Amino acid sequence: MATSSKVYSSKHSGLMFLAIGCCLWGTAGMAGKVYMASANHQSGVYLVEVDALVNVPEPRVRQLLTDYNDLGRINPAIEVSEILRTREPGDYQVRTVTEACVWFYCKRVHQVQDVIEAADGSVTAIVIAELSDFRNGYARLNLWQEPAGTRVLIRSEVEPDFWIPPLIGPWLIKRKLRSEALETVHNLERVAQQDALPHNSVPDTSK
Repeated sequence: MATSSKVYSSKHSGLMFLAIGCCLWGTAGMAGKVYMASANHQSGVYLVEVDALVNVPEPRVRQLLTDYNDLGRINPAIEVSEILRTREPGDYQVRTVTEACVWFYCKRVHQVQDVIEAADGSVTAIVIAELSDFRNGYARLNLWQEPAGTRVLIRSEVEPDFWIPPLIGPWLIKRKLRSEALETVHNLERVAQQDALPHNSVPDTSK
């Protein structure tokens, strides 16, 4: 794959994000709705916010977004996702690796986060800076059931600890962060139609 077509992404930022991480080109065919998807940059910090409705039941959405050993199912750009440590149920240390590029400059971005699944249903991920390529960062995920599907609210903020080309770099990153957040939402609906693996299982790669 030509690296010139890629730009830096911070998925992850975990969730997600996650968040994180997460596509403008992927919204076509979504049965749900995207109410908001924004990415902003200020003083080296990138903030991504997504508010969407996914046409999938809430338990299934939660299962996919918290399957930390296989986040690549909903975001293929994540090369590695694994639980390094389980302190107790709902309290994990999670590692992700993503290849990130801004035009000609590419880097494999490593990230380790403390992930907490709270009693109120929210999920928060905090970057461990000394184990990551970020000075700091966090992601927060909220989910709730609505009549038409599951409402997904994601807020992620990261500060990269590596060189990014000035001027054009931040603009490209903002576009990519926003697009990947939308792609993740789109993939939730696609993957939800497939057979589920047990929560936080380790996929069988021997076949």
